[in-house]
Amino acid sequence: MIAAAYDPAIDAAHGPATGASVALGVQRFQDDFGLVLRVATPRFLDEHLAIALSGGIGFYPDLRSLPMTVEDQEYSSWSLYGHARLCLEAAAPIAFSSGRIYAAIGPSFLLLSEQLSSKRIAPGVYGAAGVELFVGTDLHAELFSFYFEIGAVAHDAAADIANRMGAPMMTEATVDRSIATGLAIGGGIRFYFWR
Repeated sequence: MIAAAYDPAIDAAHGPATGASVALGVQRFQDDFGLVLRVATPRFLDEHLAIALSGGIGFYPDLRSLPMTVEDQEYSSWSLYGHARLCLEAAAPIAFSSGRIYAAIGPSFLLLSEQLSSKRIAPGVYGAAGVELFVGTDLHAELFSFYFEIGAVAHDAAADIANRMGAPMMTEATVDRSIATGLAIGGGIRFYFWR
């Protein structure tokens, strides 16, 4: 309803920027924590669509993944991995506010070390809905915004390596070891190169 109330003749003067952008943010994939850098194309198709490429690092909580039966296990608190995704983002400006609501979906990939998983590259899918609010005055929006998104993510990867520090050894333990799968929450700042 708020998006439908947007009138370009009235709201465009202080509406959201539609040019190419870069974003810095944090994310949480279920129990994983990570940092993300995102680059997006200018908006097209009446400023409703954009293509965004994201990548960064994630930290997997080893304390939840290692089998409880392994004695004298040496491991760090977190294991590092890389992630990347390519999303199509559909958006609509919000009336009465300098911002937009959006939804994004696309393929996602993890780059995993041999100390964390038996897979080096794990494919998956990412989907989220979000809101983006621009900083500015009543009559003009600046070229940067704050965003928040929530959705879901799933990857074909598991922390199935028992020994994180020495020679990798697979484990048959049936504990929750999924990597970057479940609830996805993210937020950060986006910078636009032009309006």
